[in-house]
Amino acid sequence: MPNANVAAVVLAAGKGTRMKSASPKVLHLACGKALLAWPLDAVIAAGAEPVVVVTGHGQQLVEGLLTQRYRGAVRTAHQSEQKGTGHAAQVALGALEGFIGTVLVVYGDCPLLTAASLVALVELQQRSGAPVALWTTHLQDATGYGRIVRGDDGLLAKIVEHKDADELQRALDEVNPGVYAVDAAFLRLALAKLESNNAQGELYLTDIVAIARANGFVVPTLAVSFAETLGVNDRVQLAEAARVLRGRIVQRAMLAGVSFDDPTSAYVDDSVRFGIDVVIAPNVVLSGKTALDDGVRIGTGAVLVDTMVSAGAVVHPYSVCDGATIGERAIVGPFARLRPAAVLEEGAHVGNFVELKKTRLGKGAKANHLAYLGDADIGAGTNIGAGTITCNYDGIGKYVTAIGERVFIGSNCTLVAPLVIEQDAYVAAGSVVTERVPADALALGRAKQTNKEGYAKKVRDKSAARAPKKQ
Repeated sequence: MPNANVAAVVLAAGKGTRMKSASPKVLHLACGKALLAWPLDAVIAAGAEPVVVVTGHGQQLVEGLLTQRYRGAVRTAHQSEQKGTGHAAQVALGALEGFIGTVLVVYGDCPLLTAASLVALVELQQRSGAPVALWTTHLQDATGYGRIVRGDDGLLAKIVEHKDADELQRALDEVNPGVYAVDAAFLRLALAKLESNNAQGELYLTDIVAIARANGFVVPTLAVSFAETLGVNDRVQLAEAARVLRGRIVQRAMLAGVSFDDPTSAYVDDSVRFGIDVVIAPNVVLSGKTALDDGVRIGTGAVLVDTMVSAGAVVHPYSVCDGATIGERAIVGPFARLRPAAVLEEGAHVGNFVELKKTRLGKGAKANHLAYLGDADIGAGTNIGAGTITCNYDGIGKYVTAIGERVFIGSNCTLVAPLVIEQDAYVAAGSVVTERVPADALALGRAKQTNKEGYAKKVRDKSAARAPKKQ
């Protein structure tokens, strides 16, 4: 980063009418992160301090995000009436009182800009000695963008907003994406000179360029890819921005030692963390605070939300894990569901159509088929048979089932909580268990079997006699 101090102003006051939403535009999510958080994180990574966010529509909601995510590291200034980008910058000045250095100005609905390009812009402004420098980019369809008008010497002469441009100017394809590096002292002077004599009756931030030129300064520009300048105005553009961000996230993970069988099909939030030698099959969704340690394998169609997966564990296809903890070399699925506070310790197995909720499955314990285990603590080496459920809810409260180590639970058992089954006990298949089972005991909670000889044949004969005769 350059030697001089750097601050940032992030303009986030707009309503975002084209989003057709009750939520402020800058709070819509892209790859698990609010739109506003992307440029904020970029200016912070570029070394900006202080950072000021100009709020407007949905002020309380936006400030709530800033408080939760940045915990006082970001300042705010409220633009109660939107009178243009220049007015928004004027509103921000109060939060920058006494600051000396370069001010980065960016938009809060531009999630694709990068810290590296912001640093390059600041360096250009400081190296040139110009009071302002800005990004430019080229578009085939520049509708809505301010046009970069250059003189015969190739230098920037002025910026003309689309609504103020004549036919010749609208034919230009070099545009202003709205990212500036401005000397703070010059910014204060220039903003005080802005006038609203334009097609929209607003104060244009772009007019600071004309003010710099009128004072004899050359205004340098930095050409950047349009992919970095894309603003989000509707849900189509939101989806496009998210697609680009996902590509960056997945590429970063691959370069760090993660394999994706089909990188284009993965949905990965920016907050997800990876170890090395992780393998991700197609159509996987990884979101929230999910973290995958070394050697983890995630099967096709699996969905992991806020889930910690330890080294060597395998999540088989189409399993859904939300708020779960999966231990080393544990196996999940296929078609398993781990709900919040489900914990699998080292080497535990959860198989197809097994659901865990607020349940610990101890080291090497297994529940391989068709089970519901809720509010349970299950010891190491225990086996849970197919069709077993814990009855943890009586319509009023939730109760715990505690199962010791090396217990064998037969198939199709109903365990009625609160219940304790001590270590090394057996529970016979088909049992309804309502009372404590001592260590090493066998619990049988089912009716005695009775066989009625010949009964099935009598039923068949009776049925045949009643059947209509064929004509």
